[in-house]
Amino acid sequence: MLIEKEIEVNGALFQAVISDNRQALQAAYAAGRAVVGLWQEKEGREEETEKIPDLSPALYVVTRLEDADEALLKRAVCRRFSMPWTITETRRLLIREFKASDVLPDEEEEFGTPELLSSYIACQYRFYERGLWALVEKETGRIVGKAGITDGELGYHIYREYRGRGLAEEACRAIIRWEKEEGGECLKLRVREDNAASRRLAEKLGFVQAEEEICSIGSCILYVLSI
Repeated sequence: MLIEKEIEVNGALFQAVISDNRQALQAAYAAGRAVVGLWQEKEGREEETEKIPDLSPALYVVTRLEDADEALLKRAVCRRFSMPWTITETRRLLIREFKASDVLPDEEEEFGTPELLSSYIACQYRFYERGLWALVEKETGRIVGKAGITDGELGYHIYREYRGRGLAEEACRAIIRWEKEEGGECLKLRVREDNAASRRLAEKLGFVQAEEEICSIGSCILYVLSI
């Protein structure tokens, strides 16, 4: 089986192929198309373990054709052509994956070099589809901070120049809504015990204090939010 679809991403048209045949997927990938594998379990084989076929180079494999919807095909296109996913947006912010060409301020330590940023993009997004995302101010196009979800934990950091404008709350609320739409049920948040501003924000977002602990950032408080 081979199905071809045309998908629009960021105003451009791309070709995507869905197939249950590895050779067809490889040929489509070599021709510059995004690919999605299709694996349909055969009926009447409950007592026998069916071997999952090798459908590389597809990063995504569905068991029902209807699961290869427009949203999934757009994700496949973005991964194929190294385009950042747009996660969500707010009145002032576009929240998207980082891209290797992003220019970050000197205070950024985690992604302090192009090599660190590129490595994070290639590993974190590709394998987990979660992580820290860029907060882009719509009005200026500048990256004002980062926020996201890693291992079920919400994290955020607003760069000094842009603090005091409510951007952390705006970004976190949008990300919490997104996670709920994605099927998430619970989020954690760790805050340094001496960070009064972040503790106030955690409570404002609806997080409930769970316990105090010693973590990588020192003495901190673990908050939990059921979404």
